[in-house]
Amino acid sequence: MSKIQTTADEIVEKISFEDYKKPKKSAETSSIRRQQKKNKLTLYLTEEEETLFDAIYIQRLKMHKKTDRSALFAEAIRLLYAKEVHS
Repeated sequence: MSKIQTTADEIVEKISFEDYKKPKKSAETSSIRRQQKKNKLTLYLTEEEETLFDAIYIQRLKMHKKTDRSALFAEAIRLLYAKEVHS
């Protein structure tokens, strides 16, 4: 066996790939959302409501939280549901 092959085998034995097998929670959540059935929805917002929605979206981007408007709306629906139904 060549010295390069021996070194490569030693490196492979020392490296643990367990950290790479566990996706981050946000990536895992995004993956689950992509796999779920989606429905298209048309929203009619006032200019003020759209401005508020945009402000939240921009704040998320500034905080380096990758999001899209659909995910933001879905989160808002879940929070409103928890408030209205489970309170």
